[in-house]
This record gives sequence, structure tokens and C-alpha cells, in this order.
Amino acid sequence: MIRTLPLVCSICGKEFKPEHEIHYQDDYSAQQIKDVKFVCDDCIRAWQEKWQIAAAEFHEADYVLTVTIRLEDGTVHEDMDCTPNEDTKAVVTAEDIPVEAQRRLYTFYAAWKKEREARQLKDCFFHKDEEGNMTATITTYGGEHYENLGIRLSEEGGLLADRDVPDYILDELLVALQSYQSQEIMLNMQSTPRSQTAPAAMKRRQARSQWPGTYQPFNSGKNDF
Repeated sequence: MIRTLPLVCSICGKEFKPEHEIHYQDDYSAQQIKDVKFVCDDCIRAWQEKWQIAAAEFHEADYVLTVTIRLEDGTVHEDMDCTPNEDTKAVVTAEDIPVEAQRRLYTFYAAWKKEREARQLKDCFFHKDEEGNMTATITTYGGEHYENLGIRLSEEGGLLADRDVPDYILDELLVALQSYQSQEIMLNMQSTPRSQTAPAAMKRRQARSQWPGTYQPFNSGKNDF
């Protein structure tokens, strides 16, 4: 049986006739075609015009990438989860945005990624003097270089330097220093004789095995009784 379904926009509520193709919103709860959320061409154009991206700031924490987007009309969308796609050169966000906006967002992401990679440490050398003072000589992939930078840990667990350096340098340097200290501990353990690191119980067993025997056998000679 042939049926007729009037197309009503799920956004503006007006009945419409598509120009070239039918737009609709994903809705996995829809069981019948009449439950599909259609979108008219006028609302699609308004949606595309709204998503004109003026600026975007990316942030990554605990392997989760988020972005704060500012549109040309001043609207700000903060801390949106996002996923960049290297193949399509687009960034998909938690909110549905036009393909053109996804590609525009990718240009901001590519610039952010390039800057972040340039700030990463390429070379890092630590030196500790007899008094325990630590210095570091570092070079980033972007070409920044710091020679004999005096560093120390703060009470809060952060890193302090003897001169003004960007925070991203201190963040990278702190990770490198923690790795350096871990390796130093492992090397010290490997160079320490095993007898010095043996547990106390093992040391007691070793000492006991060195005591002279106290067992004296009974006299097997002639009985004097």
C-alpha cells in the first residue's frame, strides 16, 4: 500500500519540500518513518551559518582531548569532547556540527598539535654537584635551549627554576626529572651488594649457619659403672 507522509521540520515545526535531499537527525529510538526527525533546508542553512568558528583552544588531560570553541557571533562552547580524524582532516565533537565547521576546527587542531610537539624536550641532561644541587641542559624540538638551568622541587611537588622559563618547559622537565630519579634508584639497587640488601631474616639464617656446632655425641667408650 502506498502512503503519503508530510515532511515536517523537527526544529521549526513547518511543513517543507526538500530542494535536493532530505536532512534528518539521528534518533535510534525511532521505530517508524513517521518518527524520523526531519530538518528543513532553511534550518540547515541557519545551522551552517551559526557554526562559523572564530577561535578554538584545545586541551588534553589524562588522554582526553577537549576543545573550547568561540563562534563569530560570540557564542562560546566550553570543554567539548572531541576526536580528530587525520584521514578526513576533520574534528568530530560531542555536539553535532556541520562538516565545514569540522574541517575548520581541524586547522586549529593542526596548529595546536604542531606547537605542542615543538615544546616537547628533544635533549635533556641532568647534573648534580657534590652538594646535591641539580642543573639541567635542555633543547626542545622547536629549538628552544636552556644551558645549566638550576632546578629544585617545591614543597607542593612542582618544579622551580633559577630563571624565568615558560610553564610548559617546567612541566616537560618535571616528567624528565622523575624518570631520571627512578632510573637512579634502580642503578643504585643494582650496584649495592646483595648481602647489604638482603632481608633481616636471611641475614639471621646466614649468621646462624656460621655458628660452631654445639652437638656433642655420647661417650661410646666402656661404661664405668
